Amino acid sequence: MPAPFVNLLCGYRGGRPNTSDAGTEGSVKLGKLFFEAMGIPTDAAVPEEREGQTVGNLMASLLSADLESVLKKKAPHLIVEPEKSFPEFEQFTHLGAVRELRSDLAKEVAQAVNELEKYSARAGLDEEVLSKVGVHLNKIREQIELTDQRRRELLNLVGEESLLKLDVTVSRELPDSAGEATHHRHLVAGFSLKWTLRTDRAQDCRSQGAKMAALRRGRMPHFAAVTMEPRPSMLALLGRGSGDVDCVYHLHLPALSDAIDEYCSGTKHKATLAMRDNFRRLLDQRRVRDYNELRSYVATL
Repeated sequence: MPAPFVNLLCGYRGGRPNTSDAGTEGSVKLGKLFFEAMGIPTDAAVPEEREGQTVGNLMASLLSADLESVLKKKAPHLIVEPEKSFPEFEQFTHLGAVRELRSDLAKEVAQAVNELEKYSARAGLDEEVLSKVGVHLNKIREQIELTDQRRRELLNLVGEESLLKLDVTVSRELPDSAGEATHHRHLVAGFSLKWTLRTDRAQDCRSQGAKMAALRRGRMPHFAAVTMEPRPSMLALLGRGSGDVDCVYHLHLPALSDAIDEYCSGTKHKATLAMRDNFRRLLDQRRVRDYNELRSYVATL
């Protein structure tokens, strides 16, 4: 079953489907067969506001709304949100620790020293006592400055792990030992959305999944890519990986299957037939799955 919103994202730009690599003849041909199988008319233009990168933003918004509507009935305890960073979730809160340490932690102490100095001046202390108090306060200020400098040097040596935000997240409230909800939620699923794929875009997903697995403290969330990419070779970059991504969900798998069969029909060209075999292997191994599986599986988490 295709994503119910997918046709809203599709259109032609310069006579070419917006899922195709404009510079590759085979990609354009496959893209046209793909849109034909979907029932997208050739005069369906991509609206100006959806040009370029914004198709990804719209895809995230529509997918989030669709998941939310499904889970509202099947799993109302789950929360769907777009564009969330990892430290906002219970398994990854420690990733924000270094960033918090970079803030000026001694500001309150310095303020208290200043207040004590003002109070000493107003208290009518003996000049000798006041002078000694001032000396001690200046020593405290020096120690604060030296400690802060050393803290920053150590933080620069530690470095920070950078993770791209998850395009769509599914989480649930996590009760603490007293039975009350904690500040952070538990991430049960995260999705990286790619309207189409290039080598670098596929690497982003795999790198993100590998870091999630290495840096988590607790259960690994379900992590998958969601795409509209029609080329089996690009899907294989993610689907035949080493486990960094659980699987790839496709927004319209039935139409893509029909388009690839049509593209490969009546040919004996080895590379073309290998493309079809590659695609079927991805399906048989469940590396690439139907969007409806995403909806039903998330509801069980």
